[in-house]
Amino acid sequence: MKTISTLIQEGSKLLSSHKVESPCLDCEIIMQHVLEVERSYIIMNRTDQVPMEKEKLFWKLTKKRAKRYPISQIIGKREFWSKNFIVNQHVLDPRPDSETIILAVLKCYPNKKQRLKIADFGTGTGCLLISLLSEYEYAVGVGFEKSLKAYRVACRNVKRHNLLDRAKILPSSWTECRGLFDLIISNPPYIKRNKLKDLQAEVQKEPRIALDGGIDGLNCYLSIFPILRKCLKKNGFVILEVGEDQSDIDKIIPSYGLFLQEYVYDLTGTKRCIIIKQ
Repeated sequence: MKTISTLIQEGSKLLSSHKVESPCLDCEIIMQHVLEVERSYIIMNRTDQVPMEKEKLFWKLTKKRAKRYPISQIIGKREFWSKNFIVNQHVLDPRPDSETIILAVLKCYPNKKQRLKIADFGTGTGCLLISLLSEYEYAVGVGFEKSLKAYRVACRNVKRHNLLDRAKILPSSWTECRGLFDLIISNPPYIKRNKLKDLQAEVQKEPRIALDGGIDGLNCYLSIFPILRKCLKKNGFVILEVGEDQSDIDKIIPSYGLFLQEYVYDLTGTKRCIIIKQ
């Protein structure tokens, strides 16, 4: 039997040879998952021997990472807003950049006691809606997800975070949205179709439906804007994530009777979200 340290070193060499960006960290995460322990255990007990069946599993998962599958898909979870969410190949990985949406909401609604009614268009894992409900204890929300496989993941995450009484996931498109909401959020697909082939290998393992924004990257926004007129309460807010290809979106919004209040920037200084009002 080999030690934790030896396996991590050998695994790191394999990942490095396949140009994985953080080989040692990824091997530590895989080992943590295989042994079902906290990362501190891996660091403090590096000379412990790994049972043979666990070693086989470690190599199985490490070889999968070498094929550039995202580490979150391999271990089945991803952290977002200090919470763990179930993920798989059917949902977009929650990304730190998308936490900018949460920060923008907190800015728009500083009173966390408000009884907000929230809609999440294309909820995916449900990470945005669930994170907001954890901040606003009196809020309720609905997530719209037309992919049945992603819908099932979101439902599992709602149950995992004990929010069945305040969150409802619907297996339908946001175009079927009914009712009025104080807040509408979305991280829609916004990558131009001709740029999909240039994405890093890990991202290309994620569902195309969650990435493809059409020829100009604006398809989903043009689908969302008409819905906002009928589903957003007066004085409500809409917060949408945007990418680098949506630089002209401010010219489109007014034609739908909407008002772009401001752009929100992420920690790198990149335009990450737009805040819209009627």
